[in-house]
Amino acid sequence: MQDIARRLNISRSTVSLVLSGKSDGRVSEAVKKKVLETAKEMNYHLNELARSLRVGSSNLISVIVTDISNEFFSQMTFHIQEAAKKAGYLVLTINSNENDDEFEQMARILISKQVDGIIAVPTPDGTDALKMIIDQNVPLVTVDRYCEGVEADYVGVDNYEASKKAIEELLSQGFKNICMMRLDLDIPPLNERERGYIDAMKAAGQEKHIAIHRIRFGEEMERDLMEPLKDVLATDAVFFSSHRVFTEAMKVVARVGGVPDRQCVLCFDDVRPYMTGASDIRYIEQPIASIAQKSFDLLLAKMKGDKQTGKYVFPTRSIDRQSLLK
Repeated sequence: MQDIARRLNISRSTVSLVLSGKSDGRVSEAVKKKVLETAKEMNYHLNELARSLRVGSSNLISVIVTDISNEFFSQMTFHIQEAAKKAGYLVLTINSNENDDEFEQMARILISKQVDGIIAVPTPDGTDALKMIIDQNVPLVTVDRYCEGVEADYVGVDNYEASKKAIEELLSQGFKNICMMRLDLDIPPLNERERGYIDAMKAAGQEKHIAIHRIRFGEEMERDLMEPLKDVLATDAVFFSSHRVFTEAMKVVARVGGVPDRQCVLCFDDVRPYMTGASDIRYIEQPIASIAQKSFDLLLAKMKGDKQTGKYVFPTRSIDRQSLLK
């Protein structure tokens, strides 16, 4: 910036205003044009590290998700990036692979990189890493998975009520033999969805039909899906507790002729691409855009000094083919 100032015979502060995007109304358009042309000619690039050390802000936030291939997390990250862009922030996306050690390691790296804030989907036992982030005075918002004892904002949905209501709806329509397929991970959302399923089945007097198939995350997933396949295909309906289990199961089912005509399939999260055929496929919709926007708004408030924390729960709704036609 000093070199540009010398060449144009203007002050360094004027160059700084132009290159930082703060020159409107303070620097003439003619001078602004000369500064930008000279900067381009001299191959000038802003030293973000030096700037962040000087002003105490990196204008960089991070989103840590557990599985970026999960449609919910990828869409959520997209909407957070769009909101952050409008506010002048760059987003660094990290994938923890549902691994506690990776989650903690990535959190440490982000703290050392002096990110301004973190939006995190915690791993199954990621409480210590979350507390470390807070202890380092890095603004934090948790999404999707609520962690007891962690003083941070939480944004998500009521997984228990959403699942219970959706199963009750299936039962009211005559489906009785309903099984559930879920990832074999001890995390609050999946546990709450299972609890909602069980309570709805018990209340309807269908305890004998309660069947929960736990699918391991990783290389064993396909084998775990194949083992109960015969029993699963014989049920009236199947409740998939997450998008990942649903998509992997659809690959396996396609190899044996697809979903039976009489069977209903319900998934927690958007599966519209699979609803084009004759099969009765439905899903529980989470308001991803609203969750993302609220998460960023809360983080922005935290980065500006807000010390209060809260729990923000959005409603869900059940979507079938008729709903899409409305």
